[in-house]
Amino acid sequence: MRQKTVSTTEEGINKEEQVHPYHKRLTLTNFTAFAVLTFEFVPGINVLIGENGVGKTHVMKALYALQMAMHLRISRYNASPMTILREIYNVNDAPIYLHAQSEPATIRGEFNNTQWAFNFKSDGDLGFNTTTHDPTRPIFIPAIEMMAHTRNMLGIMRGYADFNRTCFDFLELVTAIPSDRSTPSPSTLLKPLKALVPGEVQYAEEEGRFYLTEGEKRLPFALVAEGARKVAALSRLIEGGWLKPGTVLFWDEPEVNINPKWMDETIETLVLLAKSGVQIFLATHSYVVLKELDLILREQKGKRVAPVMARFFSLYREDGTSKAVWGDDFATLEPNPILDHYDAMMARDWRLRDEGK
Repeated sequence: MRQKTVSTTEEGINKEEQVHPYHKRLTLTNFTAFAVLTFEFVPGINVLIGENGVGKTHVMKALYALQMAMHLRISRYNASPMTILREIYNVNDAPIYLHAQSEPATIRGEFNNTQWAFNFKSDGDLGFNTTTHDPTRPIFIPAIEMMAHTRNMLGIMRGYADFNRTCFDFLELVTAIPSDRSTPSPSTLLKPLKALVPGEVQYAEEEGRFYLTEGEKRLPFALVAEGARKVAALSRLIEGGWLKPGTVLFWDEPEVNINPKWMDETIETLVLLAKSGVQIFLATHSYVVLKELDLILREQKGKRVAPVMARFFSLYREDGTSKAVWGDDFATLEPNPILDHYDAMMARDWRLRDEGK
């Protein structure tokens, strides 16, 4: 069974992993779309591609849920890991997580020097080994745009609205300013995004609403283009100091509502964040996202600064379960549904040209 494509960046992990903690690996056993599959991640940018229903978002949510559980436990919050998982997947019935109903489901992985595991059949707790590391709070930007819908979401609506926990966790961060604003070189990180959304993002706490202010103009977020809101979300997280070294950022479908012309600055910002010590996970269906990242990473080669490590994962269905291949060049992955479809469209285009159409 073909599961892994060897990455030429493998040798570079040991040097970088000593600087900031990161998710090193994840094994999903009998969990949702997966019979058994192990992922090995890099401390820079990890990109998940694949057709709908292969489990890209499930992989990110599994990592997010377990890191959030570690963070809340060490921060002395009374939060059950099983409750966190249920809220993130928005499912209360544990058997729904099972790939095969007759077997237990297990998530296990390694974050920094912490080994963790979770068994769904027994409804057990997370198991930790001894560690002195305090996991930072992970950040998840959901595919759905949330900043235009903040009013009452964190109060009355949390108990009634049918959104998963990642949406509410995201709103908690963007509506609050932490006391520790130690984000490295925020002006450098924000420079690409300011070219797209030059105004200031402001949160009116008394109204529970976001506004975009530029000069004398003050637009409520409901009147701001959704693509600008998505970019503003990343900007707000940077300005708030949440994306500091050692943080893990998950972004589900960053291309949603963002014009392809804006992907240059958006991906450039993600690369800058990765350079600063933020581990990044993206799930995408966009060729533009992949190609912009590829171009930026290739432009780094030959420069004096160390390039950001990136790994691309292609998930696919085979024999009723999801599997994966991965490597450091997305164009070499097989299967690759994004490139395959673009090739098919080009073939149709040339055929129609030949037919004079």
